[in-house]
Amino acid sequence: MILLWMFLCAELASGQGSVQAFQSGEYARYGAYFNWNFIWIQSGEAEFAADTVSFRNQKAWNLRSYGKTYKAYDLVYKVRDSLQTFCTYDSFRPIYSYRALNHANERSVHQYRFDPSSGTIASSIKLDKKPLVQGNFPIQENTFDLLGTAYNLRNTDFSKLFVGQKVPYRMIIDQKIDELFFRYLGTDIVKTRNGKKYRCHKVSVYLQKGDFFAEGEYMKIWFTDDKNHLPVQVETEIIIGSVKALLLETKNMKYPLTSLIQ
Repeated sequence: MILLWMFLCAELASGQGSVQAFQSGEYARYGAYFNWNFIWIQSGEAEFAADTVSFRNQKAWNLRSYGKTYKAYDLVYKVRDSLQTFCTYDSFRPIYSYRALNHANERSVHQYRFDPSSGTIASSIKLDKKPLVQGNFPIQENTFDLLGTAYNLRNTDFSKLFVGQKVPYRMIIDQKIDELFFRYLGTDIVKTRNGKKYRCHKVSVYLQKGDFFAEGEYMKIWFTDDKNHLPVQVETEIIIGSVKALLLETKNMKYPLTSLIQ
């Protein structure tokens, strides 16, 4: 869940429309690292994939992500997260969101159905052995689920932002819509574990207080300084330390990774 927070924007920064920073068939894999006494230990990984499909009689984006801890670390804290989101192809508006979580063997399933005709979002959340909780919320402009937010953020035109600028966005999670923002921090160079270096745009993300997070701008994300705007590194302070995600593998990127230095 922590890793999957890494990935809308105000009109100045938005690139919404039929042109996305990604294409059907794109795949990216990340290593998840936990800081233990100043040593970064790889404890898991996460995969992200985007495809175009037919969904509810229309062409749509199918976004998927799966995150897990390695079996050697399951005894410490087991994670198995599966997310799937469908968005309209042309306007990239959310249609349906599914999120199944398994944290330390506590399971939950979160579903959201977006209905523009009624202007509502229908939610359904089942937390382990607790009763099913359902609700309805009015749709607000530029409201996405977690995974939709991650991909929509990549459509930001970072060249139009100045250092220190805050860009607001909305995200629905745990049956409420949060008003959030990220802050542009400028450009940077990131070196991954496989020795590759990338020119990147760096942002800090404001997080609400939760089970793992303190409230504040404690998450940093580095996006490639090219047309893909692919996250290369994510680093987040949590209550018991810090975690990091680093890009390990990509396939079928829409644009050349011209941000790669070596």
